[in-house]
Amino acid sequence: MVDWEVVTVVELTVLGNYGAYAPANSACSGYLLDINGYQLLLECGNGAFSKALKYTDISKLGMVVISHLHHDHYADLYCMRQALKYQMKEGLRTEPVILYLPEGPEHLTAEIKAWDDVFIVVDLSEAKTAVNDYNLFQLAFFSVQHQLPTYGMQLYVGGEKVLTYTADTGWHPELVTACSNSRYILAEASLREYELEERGDVHMTARQAAALAQNSGAQNLILTHFFPEHNQHQIRREAEAYYDGKLYMSASGKKYVLQS
Repeated sequence: MVDWEVVTVVELTVLGNYGAYAPANSACSGYLLDINGYQLLLECGNGAFSKALKYTDISKLGMVVISHLHHDHYADLYCMRQALKYQMKEGLRTEPVILYLPEGPEHLTAEIKAWDDVFIVVDLSEAKTAVNDYNLFQLAFFSVQHQLPTYGMQLYVGGEKVLTYTADTGWHPELVTACSNSRYILAEASLREYELEERGDVHMTARQAAALAQNSGAQNLILTHFFPEHNQHQIRREAEAYYDGKLYMSASGKKYVLQS
């Protein structure tokens, strides 16, 4: 039986918040979750691993979750592998990191699954929940609408849905159910309205992300996965027109206390 009362602090640190590529001194998708000291890395896009080293000792990392196999979400797994190999060799850690990996190009998944010296790879498509050794939290996964098989994530602590992450997705009705009554939603807002016709099946606008948060009853909305060319002040204004809750614009180094 888990004593949920001991779980008091859940923190989310943004490592990178850009899609496709990041501008100077920034990074693509990466989010560090700390749950009473248990550390989970959500996404590991290009540049995210070096950012992670500012906020965590990699020897303490317990789990990595990759939503889909586009480079801006997984590329720094290559860097992480080298760091973990060194740490295992030097005795700085003894256990591999649990890696939740979605299906994707066969050559790519085969390559990553072969890194069994540093990762315990779990097939995300077959995993309904992932529970760490101490049952401090639960992760539930759901399919979203993107070019490759892609999974959003729900974080439950003490039975409460603390965070829902949309991953990269076009808007679809099931998102409202997935995000319902979440304390925080971490939602992509990649597109401007004029791009919807061309790419709206695989990404969302700030308006769509805001409407999602409003319709699902979320208390807080964090927008992320921006393209460098887009004006983030305009993105915020678009979202504010459709959402009554607390709205945040993600930025590298920004920390959110999801539960305390």
